[in-house]
Amino acid sequence: MLKHVFIKNFAIVDEISLDFQAGLNVFTGETGAGKSIIVGAIGALLGEKIPAAAIRNGASKAIIEGEFDISYLPRLHKLLQDAGLLMDDFHLILRREINAAGRSRAFINDSPVKLHDLTTCSALLLDLHGQHTHQSLLHVKAHLDFLDAYGSTFSLREKVGELYKNAENLRKELASLSVKQNEVRANEDFLKFQLQEIESVAPEPGEEEILLQDEKKLANAHAILEKIDTINHRIYDDENSAISAISQSISLLQELGAIDSQLGNTVKDVESVVLILEELVRSLQSYAGKIDTDSDQLEMIRNRLADFSFLKKKYGPTIENVLEQRQKFVRDLAQIQSLDDEIADKNQAWSVAVESFKKQAIALSNERQKSVKNLQKKIPQILATMGMPHTKFHVEISQKNEAKSWFEIAGTGLKANASGFDQVEFFIKTNPGQATHPLVQIASGGEVSRIMLALKSVIAHAVQIPVLLFDEIDTGVSGRVAHAVGQKLRELAKSHQIICITHLPQIAGAGDFHYLVEKRSDQASASTHVRLLKDDEREHAIAQLLAGKEISETHIASARELLK
Repeated sequence: MLKHVFIKNFAIVDEISLDFQAGLNVFTGETGAGKSIIVGAIGALLGEKIPAAAIRNGASKAIIEGEFDISYLPRLHKLLQDAGLLMDDFHLILRREINAAGRSRAFINDSPVKLHDLTTCSALLLDLHGQHTHQSLLHVKAHLDFLDAYGSTFSLREKVGELYKNAENLRKELASLSVKQNEVRANEDFLKFQLQEIESVAPEPGEEEILLQDEKKLANAHAILEKIDTINHRIYDDENSAISAISQSISLLQELGAIDSQLGNTVKDVESVVLILEELVRSLQSYAGKIDTDSDQLEMIRNRLADFSFLKKKYGPTIENVLEQRQKFVRDLAQIQSLDDEIADKNQAWSVAVESFKKQAIALSNERQKSVKNLQKKIPQILATMGMPHTKFHVEISQKNEAKSWFEIAGTGLKANASGFDQVEFFIKTNPGQATHPLVQIASGGEVSRIMLALKSVIAHAVQIPVLLFDEIDTGVSGRVAHAVGQKLRELAKSHQIICITHLPQIAGAGDFHYLVEKRSDQASASTHVRLLKDDEREHAIAQLLAGKEISETHIASARELLK
């Protein structure tokens, strides 16, 4: 609900501060008093373009501010919360500022925002109908909303939207997985080749060190045997071997021991040296017995080391790195298989999701078709009571072919979205002899407003925009028709806050609250003022609408009767 509007330095408005109430709020005033200025200011809050000329002469900027009660608007709560603009759950303040150069600034809850954000927010708050372009009926996209509101199919539509979102998400995931699969597939043969290259050699951890040692021994086998044989001869076999020299030394030490017993212990030390040398010779002979002089074995080792060198150069620099690469290739190839399995599962889930969407979307389309017949009957009946007796109203539901669409019926691809697959547009003929035209081409502001009033009156239970502003709704009507329009507005005001600019006493009399717009002038300037009328003032204001300048007791009595 719109609670308060503040207007400063806008057109001929110096400063106006208005409090609004729930129900039907009517504005009256003489031509040129500034009623259209009030509408223009509210339009500014809806994001309409404002020319620099709209700023009051001598002012540096114009300010328009609106305060709304948003207690029962969960969609708007979420929108504001997601944007970090929610002040509390009850209040919302929109503001536009326009400077003398024509540049404007927009604010939501005192935070600067883009004009688009203001427009998006205000679209959930207020709908303006009349001579201005901010009319939901003049946007074909809104016609589907009207039809679903009338048929109470929004809950089914939300379910369809969820199913569409699920199917579309799965489609995108599949597309992403397919791209990934193609990339991996292109590399699969190369991965297999690389893995086979490593596995054909099949290196083991630590094997290279062992092979290097064996290669070194085999390459030097003859030199090793020669050296061991030389050591054996020098220690044991030669005539002047070490053992022979030590044995002679032991004999001399024994003779010395007979002379001096202290030298007897030295003999034992020297004898232990003999034992050590003999053990060394046996050990070297055993080692020599294990030396392999097979040249084929050496060649085999050298070939394997050459294979290791090739792998290290390509996948290294170490065998450990080669083994790590081998594991990576194994994992990558396993991932290809896993990816194939994942795509198969995702394809199955997507097929189920598409069928679920199709089933519910067809059900939604069928419900809309049922709603069309009744709506086409009711709207002309209501419009006939409001001065449009020859109106023919037609709702066209169509589908748009789309060759690349994933959604098909009977083999034909159709354009689908979260609202289903229907395209809805309203067509109308207001006078006999005319052709039926799209409703968006209707030029008369008064006609559009009355059509909107008729639509809103039959779908009031479902329309979520809480505030409706009607300007020029009384164009071309009077008497009984004007009374019917007033009663429709009053009826609609039970579920919406209505702001209505009118020249007709029948509509003014139907209002719950009556505001008088006046222009006050002096030699220097003119300014628009607005005030809420008391009950006795309302009688006089309505009588003036009935009579013009000269008001009689008859006019007062008629005004009093209208107010009853």
